[in-house]
Amino acid sequence: MNKYKLSTEDINKNYFHFTKKKNLSSINDKGLIPKIGFHAQAIEKTKKVFFVEGLDNLIYLLDCWINVCEKYPHIPGFFNIESVIMRYKWFPKSIIYAYFKYTEINKIHRFVAYKYFDNFLKNFTLLNINIRDGIDFSYEDIDQIKNKHYRKEYLIKAGYSPLYSDLESVKMDKWNMHTFSNHGVDKDKIKTCYINNSSSMFDILMFTIKNTNINIKDTCPVLFGYLKSRKLI
Repeated sequence: MNKYKLSTEDINKNYFHFTKKKNLSSINDKGLIPKIGFHAQAIEKTKKVFFVEGLDNLIYLLDCWINVCEKYPHIPGFFNIESVIMRYKWFPKSIIYAYFKYTEINKIHRFVAYKYFDNFLKNFTLLNINIRDGIDFSYEDIDQIKNKHYRKEYLIKAGYSPLYSDLESVKMDKWNMHTFSNHGVDKDKIKTCYINNSSSMFDILMFTIKNTNINIKDTCPVLFGYLKSRKLI
Protein backbone atom coordinates (compact mmCIF):
# COMPACT_ATOMS: atom_id res chain seq x y z
CA MET A 1 0.00 0.00 0.00
CA ASN A 2 1.32 3.45 -0.92
CA LYS A 3 2.13 5.98 1.78
CA TYR A 4 0.57 9.39 2.35
CA LYS A 5 2.57 12.03 4.21
CA LEU A 6 0.30 14.19 6.35
CA SER A 7 0.74 17.96 6.40
CA THR A 8 -1.02 20.96 7.90
CA GLU A 9 -3.10 21.15 4.69
CA ASP A 10 -4.86 17.98 5.88
CA ILE A 11 -6.29 19.72 8.94
CA ASN A 12 -9.30 20.86 6.90
CA LYS A 13 -8.95 18.91 3.65
CA ASN A 14 -9.04 15.39 2.22
CA TYR A 15 -10.77 12.26 3.48
CA PHE A 16 -9.62 9.84 6.16
CA HIS A 17 -10.72 6.47 7.51
CA PHE A 18 -9.15 4.67 10.48
CA THR A 19 -8.74 0.92 10.76
CA LYS A 20 -6.94 -1.74 12.77
CA LYS A 21 -3.35 -2.29 11.66
CA LYS A 22 -4.08 -5.99 11.29
CA ASN A 23 -6.63 -5.14 8.56
CA LEU A 24 -4.04 -3.51 6.28
CA SER A 25 -3.16 -6.71 4.45
CA SER A 26 -6.80 -7.42 3.61
CA ILE A 27 -7.42 -3.78 2.62
CA ASN A 28 -4.35 -3.85 0.37
CA ASP A 29 -5.88 -6.87 -1.33
CA LYS A 30 -9.62 -6.03 -1.40
CA GLY A 31 -9.94 -2.33 -0.59
CA LEU A 32 -12.43 -1.05 1.99
CA ILE A 33 -15.57 -3.17 2.08
CA PRO A 34 -18.81 -1.54 3.31
CA LYS A 35 -20.03 -2.98 6.62
CA ILE A 36 -22.39 -2.46 9.54
CA GLY A 37 -20.43 -2.51 12.80
CA PHE A 38 -21.43 -4.78 15.69
CA HIS A 39 -22.63 -1.88 17.86
CA ALA A 40 -24.60 -0.36 14.97
CA GLN A 41 -26.78 -3.36 14.14
CA ALA A 42 -29.90 -1.69 15.54
CA ILE A 43 -28.98 1.76 14.21
CA GLU A 44 -27.65 1.54 10.67
CA LYS A 45 -29.77 0.10 7.86
CA THR A 46 -27.21 -0.31 5.08
CA LYS A 47 -23.53 -1.17 4.76
CA LYS A 48 -21.18 1.77 4.22
CA VAL A 49 -17.58 2.92 4.67
CA PHE A 50 -17.30 5.73 7.23
CA PHE A 51 -14.78 8.56 7.06
CA VAL A 52 -14.08 12.16 8.07
CA GLU A 53 -13.18 15.23 6.06
CA GLY A 54 -9.95 16.71 7.41
CA LEU A 55 -8.10 15.97 10.65
CA ASP A 56 -10.10 18.55 12.62
CA ASN A 57 -13.15 16.38 12.11
CA LEU A 58 -11.14 13.37 13.27
CA ILE A 59 -10.83 15.18 16.63
CA TYR A 60 -14.61 15.62 16.76
CA LEU A 61 -15.16 11.96 15.90
CA LEU A 62 -12.79 10.79 18.64
CA ASP A 63 -14.51 13.04 21.18
CA CYS A 64 -17.85 11.46 20.23
CA TRP A 65 -16.35 7.97 20.22
CA ILE A 66 -14.99 8.15 23.77
CA ASN A 67 -18.33 9.59 24.86
CA VAL A 68 -20.17 6.64 23.32
CA CYS A 69 -17.70 4.16 24.86
CA GLU A 70 -18.46 5.63 28.28
CA LYS A 71 -22.15 4.86 27.69
CA TYR A 72 -21.69 1.24 26.56
CA PRO A 73 -23.40 -1.26 28.88
CA HIS A 74 -20.98 -3.93 30.06
CA ILE A 75 -23.33 -6.63 28.77
CA PRO A 76 -22.58 -7.78 25.20
CA GLY A 77 -25.30 -6.81 22.73
CA PHE A 78 -27.29 -4.73 25.25
CA PHE A 79 -26.29 -1.50 23.49
CA ASN A 80 -28.37 -2.52 20.47
CA ILE A 81 -31.40 -3.19 22.69
CA GLU A 82 -31.03 0.24 24.31
CA SER A 83 -30.76 1.87 20.88
CA VAL A 84 -34.15 0.45 19.96
CA ILE A 85 -36.04 1.26 23.18
CA MET A 86 -34.81 4.86 23.28
CA ARG A 87 -36.79 5.56 20.10
CA TYR A 88 -40.15 4.78 21.70
CA LYS A 89 -41.91 7.72 23.33
CA TRP A 90 -43.75 5.41 25.74
CA PHE A 91 -40.47 4.31 27.34
CA PRO A 92 -39.94 6.35 30.56
CA LYS A 93 -37.44 9.15 30.02
CA SER A 94 -36.52 8.95 33.71
CA ILE A 95 -34.96 5.52 33.20
CA ILE A 96 -32.86 6.71 30.26
CA TYR A 97 -31.69 9.83 32.11
CA ALA A 98 -30.91 7.75 35.20
CA TYR A 99 -28.70 5.48 33.06
CA PHE A 100 -26.90 8.44 31.48
CA LYS A 101 -26.33 9.89 34.95
CA TYR A 102 -25.07 6.55 36.21
CA THR A 103 -22.46 6.35 33.43
CA GLU A 104 -21.33 9.92 34.18
CA ILE A 105 -20.53 9.18 37.83
CA ASN A 106 -19.48 5.54 37.50
CA LYS A 107 -15.68 5.46 37.36
CA ILE A 108 -15.63 1.97 35.90
CA HIS A 109 -17.34 3.13 32.70
CA ARG A 110 -14.78 5.89 32.23
CA PHE A 111 -11.89 3.56 33.09
CA VAL A 112 -13.05 1.01 30.49
CA ALA A 113 -13.57 3.74 27.85
CA TYR A 114 -10.09 5.17 28.46
CA LYS A 115 -8.46 1.74 28.29
CA TYR A 116 -10.34 1.07 25.06
CA PHE A 117 -8.99 4.32 23.66
CA ASP A 118 -5.45 3.44 24.81
CA ASN A 119 -5.74 0.29 22.71
CA PHE A 120 -7.20 2.26 19.82
CA LEU A 121 -4.16 4.56 19.70
CA LYS A 122 -1.87 1.53 19.87
CA ASN A 123 -3.55 -0.80 17.38
CA PHE A 124 -5.19 1.46 14.79
CA THR A 125 -3.85 3.55 11.95
CA LEU A 126 -5.22 6.17 9.55
CA LEU A 127 -5.89 5.83 5.84
CA ASN A 128 -6.15 8.56 3.22
CA ILE A 129 -8.93 7.68 0.80
CA ASN A 130 -9.22 9.27 -2.63
CA ILE A 131 -12.99 9.59 -3.04
CA ARG A 132 -15.23 12.13 -4.77
CA ASP A 133 -18.53 13.84 -4.01
CA GLY A 134 -21.24 12.55 -6.35
CA ILE A 135 -19.30 9.42 -7.25
CA ASP A 136 -18.48 7.76 -3.93
CA PHE A 137 -20.61 9.81 -1.53
CA SER A 138 -22.86 12.86 -1.30
CA TYR A 139 -22.72 15.74 1.15
CA GLU A 140 -26.53 15.67 1.03
CA ASP A 141 -26.75 12.08 2.28
CA ILE A 142 -28.52 11.45 5.58
CA ASP A 143 -27.14 10.30 8.90
CA GLN A 144 -29.19 7.20 9.66
CA ILE A 145 -28.82 7.74 13.41
CA LYS A 146 -30.15 11.31 13.31
CA ASN A 147 -32.86 10.17 10.92
CA LYS A 148 -34.28 7.77 13.53
CA HIS A 149 -35.65 10.85 15.29
CA TYR A 150 -34.26 10.26 18.74
CA ARG A 151 -34.94 13.08 21.17
CA LYS A 152 -32.31 15.77 20.69
CA GLU A 153 -31.16 15.48 24.30
CA TYR A 154 -30.57 11.73 23.81
CA LEU A 155 -28.35 12.41 20.80
CA ILE A 156 -26.38 14.98 22.79
CA LYS A 157 -25.93 12.60 25.74
CA ALA A 158 -24.76 9.93 23.29
CA GLY A 159 -22.06 12.17 21.80
CA TYR A 160 -23.69 14.28 19.08
CA SER A 161 -22.40 17.55 20.49
CA PRO A 162 -24.25 20.63 19.17
CA LEU A 163 -20.81 22.29 19.04
CA TYR A 164 -19.89 20.18 16.02
CA SER A 165 -23.14 18.46 14.98
CA ASP A 166 -26.07 20.00 13.13
CA LEU A 167 -28.99 18.64 15.15
CA GLU A 168 -31.55 20.58 13.11
CA SER A 169 -30.75 18.51 10.04
CA VAL A 170 -30.67 14.78 9.31
CA LYS A 171 -27.79 15.28 6.87
CA MET A 172 -24.48 13.73 7.86
CA ASP A 173 -21.84 15.90 9.54
CA LYS A 174 -18.28 16.12 8.26
CA TRP A 175 -16.99 14.20 11.31
CA ASN A 176 -19.35 11.30 10.57
CA MET A 177 -19.47 10.87 6.80
CA HIS A 178 -20.05 7.71 4.80
CA THR A 179 -19.99 6.38 1.27
CA PHE A 180 -23.14 5.56 -0.64
CA SER A 181 -24.92 2.45 0.67
CA ASN A 182 -23.09 -0.76 -0.24
CA HIS A 183 -20.31 1.29 -1.84
CA GLY A 184 -16.71 0.44 -0.97
CA VAL A 185 -13.37 2.08 -1.74
CA ASP A 186 -11.01 0.48 -4.27
CA LYS A 187 -7.56 -0.49 -3.02
CA ASP A 188 -5.91 1.81 -5.58
CA LYS A 189 -7.58 4.81 -3.89
CA ILE A 190 -6.18 4.06 -0.43
CA LYS A 191 -2.90 5.15 1.17
CA THR A 192 -1.48 4.64 4.66
CA CYS A 193 -0.96 7.92 6.51
CA TYR A 194 2.40 8.80 8.03
CA ILE A 195 3.81 11.66 10.07
CA ASN A 196 7.52 11.82 10.92
CA ASN A 197 7.97 8.32 9.46
CA SER A 198 5.36 6.93 11.84
CA SER A 199 1.93 5.46 11.05
CA SER A 200 1.02 5.35 14.75
CA MET A 201 -2.46 6.68 15.53
CA PHE A 202 -0.96 8.24 18.66
CA ASP A 203 1.58 10.25 16.64
CA ILE A 204 -1.10 11.28 14.13
CA LEU A 205 -3.39 12.46 16.94
CA MET A 206 -0.57 14.44 18.58
CA PHE A 207 0.25 16.06 15.23
CA THR A 208 -3.39 17.00 14.76
CA ILE A 209 -3.71 18.45 18.28
CA LYS A 210 -0.54 20.50 17.76
CA ASN A 211 -1.84 22.02 14.50
CA THR A 212 -5.58 22.35 15.05
CA ASN A 213 -7.35 25.64 15.78
CA ILE A 214 -10.03 23.80 17.76
CA ASN A 215 -10.30 24.73 21.44
CA ILE A 216 -10.31 21.11 22.57
CA LYS A 217 -11.04 21.88 26.22
CA ASP A 218 -14.26 23.75 25.39
CA THR A 219 -15.39 21.96 22.21
CA CYS A 220 -14.31 18.38 22.92
CA PRO A 221 -14.39 18.04 26.73
CA VAL A 222 -14.59 14.23 26.69
CA LEU A 223 -11.47 13.87 24.55
CA PHE A 224 -9.82 16.61 26.62
CA GLY A 225 -10.55 14.63 29.79
CA TYR A 226 -8.82 11.58 28.32
CA LEU A 227 -5.79 13.57 27.13
CA LYS A 228 -5.47 15.25 30.51
CA SER A 229 -5.70 11.92 32.35
CA ARG A 230 -2.83 10.62 30.22
CA LYS A 231 -0.85 13.87 30.69
CA LEU A 232 -0.87 14.52 26.93
CA ILE A 233 -2.25 18.04 27.13
